Amino acid sequence: MMQLTPEAFQPRVGLSSIELADESPHPLLPEDTHLQPINAAVERQLEAMLQAETFEKVVLDALRPQVQDQSVLHPSVFHPLRDQVMRSLLQEASQQEDPNILEELKAAINLLEHLGAVHDLGEQYRYALLKG
Repeated sequence: MMQLTPEAFQPRVGLSSIELADESPHPLLPEDTHLQPINAAVERQLEAMLQAETFEKVVLDALRPQVQDQSVLHPSVFHPLRDQVMRSLLQEASQQEDPNILEELKAAINLLEHLGAVHDLGEQYRYALLKG
């Protein structure tokens, strides 16, 4: 019986030649006159999709926040720190007379309340996952 050499060891298998070509016979991109106009609405939709505030994104952001000092995220540190910031904002808002600054302080208070609620939801979600 004749023993066959595996195909990988056949001398006919491999590169027969190498060619280097710098120029393509066809243009790589269409000329400007053949390009379709850019649809600005599509760009806005794509941008909105990439930055959409979906439930999953909110939960993931709450579970994995981008902070430099990770020790701040420990509940025994985070909650008192958040309460302290809220008290400082409320105290400053009660003493402020300039309507522009007062409006900005109220926006900061609302943002802190919203982010605090999102963080609390993330903690509840994480604990629910851990408990199974």
